[in-house]
Amino acid sequence: MKLQTKKIQWIEGTPLGISVYSARSLSTQIHENLLEIIMCVRGSIKFSYAYEEFTLRKGEFISADRDAYYLDDGQDSICVSFYIDLTAFYEKYPTTRNSMFACEGLEETESNYPTAAHLELQGLLLGLLIYLNEAEEPDRKIINRATDKIVRLMVENFDILFFLAPKEQMSEKYIKRYNEMSVFLWERLYEPVTLKDLADEFHLTESYISEFIRKSGLSFKKMIAYHRANASEKLLLTTDKSIAAVAEMCGFSDVKPYYEAFKRWYKCTPKQFREKYKYGIKDDLDYVGLHTIEEDVKRISMETHKRKLFL
Repeated sequence: MKLQTKKIQWIEGTPLGISVYSARSLSTQIHENLLEIIMCVRGSIKFSYAYEEFTLRKGEFISADRDAYYLDDGQDSICVSFYIDLTAFYEKYPTTRNSMFACEGLEETESNYPTAAHLELQGLLLGLLIYLNEAEEPDRKIINRATDKIVRLMVENFDILFFLAPKEQMSEKYIKRYNEMSVFLWERLYEPVTLKDLADEFHLTESYISEFIRKSGLSFKKMIAYHRANASEKLLLTTDKSIAAVAEMCGFSDVKPYYEAFKRWYKCTPKQFREKYKYGIKDDLDYVGLHTIEEDVKRISMETHKRKLFL
């Protein structure tokens, strides 16, 4: 099963790619080292990932990284996918190696929306589209600067950590240390890891580490289980291995804790997830030129930003 089927037009000399399409449905997508931000510029379309479903409408957007997702039920829709090669930012923003993002720029979300960060991100995306339409030869420096701003916004405002606990309750020092621990655990995803291992790595006591992690809303065991359940997505979708084999490959001691962890985060069983995302939706879309959406983009920009773009 191919896990990224859309055609991407990469902008030479930049980490940014664009795909503009009219979709009735789009098969399951999942990425390696890519951040995708999907913006609906005309009509509406249903976005499904994990256990959640949203309807994206004109001007709304949502991020997708390692989680599987698909689109369906497009109602005269045109969408733009912005692809960012995160490997270009590993040195400047180290957490992009392992972090996941939760950016839901739409009215249906239960998260706080719109925030200043949502509006700035939307302005950047719209500004990029207008610039790419108007520039005969786009300046790579402008594209790279805008892309860097997008990644910075994602890192500073939409890390999955802020979905677990309010950012306002955490210091910069806490966020940095939490992400360092998360990286440590990701790098040992398939190995037995104890609280003592984490404490030894960071030269702290086990009790301190345990209490530190709980501030995020998770326990140490739940933090590990979350990473491993997330890693199992790709195996569920790209192989026909049994659920027991997937659990073992992802470092779970038994099927039961795997089921418990998966259901906690995905609100369904691994089998139900596999059936929905591996076999459910097929590609049915047409690609269109960037010029096709020029007036749509300007209209959205005028309605939401009154010409204030953030490039």
